[in-house]
Amino acid sequence: MSIATPERSRTGKSYLTGLADGRRVHLAGRLVEDLAHDPATEGMAGFLADLLDAHHPGGGLVAADGRPWAYSLADSAQMVRGRGQAFARTARLSGGLMGRSPDFVATVLTSWAGAAGHFGEYQENIREFWQFARESNLILTHAISDPPADRHLGPDVRGEVQALRAVRTTGEGVVVRGAKMLATLSPFADELVVYPFRPLRDDEEDQALCFAVPVATPGLTLYSRPSYATLPSSDGPLASRFDELDAVCHFDDVLIPWNRVFIHGDVAAANNLRPGTGMTAYAWHQSAVRAWIKAETVFDLADRCARAAGRDRQQTVRQQLGELAGLVETLRGLVVSAETDARQDRFGHHTCHSVPLAASGMLHARLYPRAIELLQQIVSSGLVMHPVTADEDPDSAGHQFMQTYFAGVDVDGMAHGRLLRAAADLTMNRFGSRQVLYERLFLGPPDAFQAKFYDLFIERRESTATVLDDLDS
Repeated sequence: MSIATPERSRTGKSYLTGLADGRRVHLAGRLVEDLAHDPATEGMAGFLADLLDAHHPGGGLVAADGRPWAYSLADSAQMVRGRGQAFARTARLSGGLMGRSPDFVATVLTSWAGAAGHFGEYQENIREFWQFARESNLILTHAISDPPADRHLGPDVRGEVQALRAVRTTGEGVVVRGAKMLATLSPFADELVVYPFRPLRDDEEDQALCFAVPVATPGLTLYSRPSYATLPSSDGPLASRFDELDAVCHFDDVLIPWNRVFIHGDVAAANNLRPGTGMTAYAWHQSAVRAWIKAETVFDLADRCARAAGRDRQQTVRQQLGELAGLVETLRGLVVSAETDARQDRFGHHTCHSVPLAASGMLHARLYPRAIELLQQIVSSGLVMHPVTADEDPDSAGHQFMQTYFAGVDVDGMAHGRLLRAAADLTMNRFGSRQVLYERLFLGPPDAFQAKFYDLFIERRESTATVLDDLDS
């Protein structure tokens, strides 16, 4: 299989048409025939189509060369800030609710292209695939985690391994078998980028793999969790549009062509992928911007709900809104700090300072759950009882009552109900619960990352004289 010719004129419409490419996506026990029009998936597919259409000159998502900012290597600190501004614009389109918006893995791939030497004999494959993805504005996601038994127990008594591994090579490429999870966005992606998440042992050469593969490749099947989208969609306005879906990816002797192979059998290259390419500075930049915008979304929703109900006049609520505003400003300030201290890396490209980015990731794991707790307290009983879409019909039994009873300050009862339904989406259902869990574990176990942050902080901290030095004299 050769790399396709890039489609420079790609549009949202062509993306939706392309979803009918034979990909096998099982959702809640059924094969989804048409992701672009299935009620469980059409909202997310439609948003991604809109996002592709937003990549036009003057829209802030493409650089001066016409290519997406997320796929751009920065030659200056100014370009780093430009990339960050594009991350912010993308995140605002979804309120930061997409943990795997396409710019995340796009920037990971870009970091690899900028440090292609790490991939040894496969370095030209990285450069060519990056160019292809960049020209086509591919929607990428990754699949990196192993099944639970392999992560925690290792092979069973029969020596079977469930995790993805190479089983043989041919003149055409590497044949792989096994599973990867938790591939967020994979049902909607053009391609999967696969690489190890956990450190590999020296005897696990068959799992030392890094490659890209189209989602519609024969032998690849995605088993997705149930969709959180609602019917009607306006009863779950956020879940119905921004549920990315998470899936287990099953590779049943899938052939990966040689030109899509980036690492094969090299445990050292796999284990050193992050420090060897500097990819964390790229990925953390996108995720730190998204964390700030997501906190901003929660604040705006809480503020609008409080104003509509007149609760913004209560001192307790104003204190809660003040705390939410502080969370927003903390995360924004860390992004500004990281971009302000952008510097040239050892590969000759400019990236953010990693310490503020790591601090953002560490804090966001705790700040986002706190933000949702504050939203619950501010909106209170309105999360449980509010007008639903059916009440907006003037002929419905509850329309007039709900219109009157839920009328707020400068907002009618139906408009107030739409605000409350959005707040309930983030606090009361599976979509909101998944959002909290996702942010808690975004960088792995929070306590473990805190210890890693201490090491990073000490390593990167510039030594300065302090008043404490006088204690030694």
